Amino acid sequence: MLRTIKGKITVGIVSISIIVLILINLIIWGIFENNLQTFIINDMEKIRDIVFSEIKRQYPISSEKNSLNNKNEIWSVLNTVSKQYDIYLSMNYFEDNFRQFAGELLEEESVENIVLDSDKKSSLLYIHNQKTKLYATYSYPIYIKDDYIGIFAFQKNYLNEYNNNINLMIRIIFIQLILFIVMILVNYIWLKKTTDPLNDLATAMTFVGQGKFSNGLKTRNNDEIGILIDHFNKMEDQIMEQMRYLQLEKKKIEELEKESRDFFNYATHEMKTPITSILGYTQLLQKGNLDKEVTERAYSRIIAESERMYKLIQNMLVVARCEQLEEYEPENFNIKELLAKIIYEFELTFNKQKINIYFDCDDAIIFAIKEEVRTIIKNLIDNGIKYSQDGKISIKCKSEDYVCIIVENKILPIPKEIREKLLEPFIKYNYGEHTQMSSGLGLFICKELAEKNKACIDYKIYEDRICFRIKFINIEQ
Repeated sequence: MLRTIKGKITVGIVSISIIVLILINLIIWGIFENNLQTFIINDMEKIRDIVFSEIKRQYPISSEKNSLNNKNEIWSVLNTVSKQYDIYLSMNYFEDNFRQFAGELLEEESVENIVLDSDKKSSLLYIHNQKTKLYATYSYPIYIKDDYIGIFAFQKNYLNEYNNNINLMIRIIFIQLILFIVMILVNYIWLKKTTDPLNDLATAMTFVGQGKFSNGLKTRNNDEIGILIDHFNKMEDQIMEQMRYLQLEKKKIEELEKESRDFFNYATHEMKTPITSILGYTQLLQKGNLDKEVTERAYSRIIAESERMYKLIQNMLVVARCEQLEEYEPENFNIKELLAKIIYEFELTFNKQKINIYFDCDDAIIFAIKEEVRTIIKNLIDNGIKYSQDGKISIKCKSEDYVCIIVENKILPIPKEIREKLLEPFIKYNYGEHTQMSSGLGLFICKELAEKNKACIDYKIYEDRICFRIKFINIEQ
């Protein structure tokens, strides 16, 4: 029980309450005793005054010593008061050492002692508290002028008043006990209601440590516990968000690792083909005794495969540079002017391949790395030259809320297995005699460079035509 906050608080409240109740009861009992003592003193003085009042009223006292010599008359007063107040009264005469009394004597020794102790001079009050008795003995010396006549001695039982105090104290303690039990029950219910959220919080924290989440604890109060639960819910949400983020990052890392492995495998495979061809033709030439036609074909093949491998390496370097820090700063430039320059640079190739260009471009300023945009456009045009089936390439540029560059050409049917993967690395296709010397990295490079410049590239295939679109969001800055 002491291990829980509820137990500790309950034990603390019970302990403090018991100590407080003991102190209160001691104070109350002290007050009762003081009140009883005051009551006894007042009662004795009252009886004394009554005795003297009756004696004065019935038997006027003069200044003569013999005024109190009529002992029978004095006894009559003592007897009357004794019966009325249930008290022992005595008159002890000094001259003849005579004592007259009325009422029941409770303790003779006490009376004798108080008479001796008074020593003819002072009035005394002794309160005797024994196991089964509580009584008071009172003495009062009598003087006429300066002559000592004798001493009155009173003795009365106050056990009933004492027992009344004890009974009242018992009732008070009983009421306190009932209130104490009610307080403990109320305290237990209140503590249970207060600490239950803490138990829920502790259970939820245990579950969080096991990777299980509560999906938000309910806040019952606006006190410190409620604030703590609110902070826990926020912490849990943040942990869940971080876990989702880490899961996504883990998935991205796994995808990157897979892409890196695939890229390495593809690159190894692609480089193996031209190297094998170059090695084979080189060994064939090394043997000699070849006719002129075979020799020329071998040299042509070696040159073609070398160019293919060179282009593959160049494209791989471009892909690698996309992962490095930017070497160029983005700038504002006119996309129409850039497209016109690129088309002019391809003029000899267009004439040699008999390619007709349809060019329609709006004036537009974009904010990007100019050389990387140049690489994207050149790769798309080079792809169009390789796969155009009617010798026509359409290049358009439209400026609205964003700048969109469109490169479109006619193609042969694309196999279904690669139809949605043209932007992935090492994706290429050939049809029969339509064999192209391609590394399969051109469109992948376009995608990487477009993302780097906060643009997006996609394509659509309409029957026998393919349309590439590049959207630049960052217009002039």
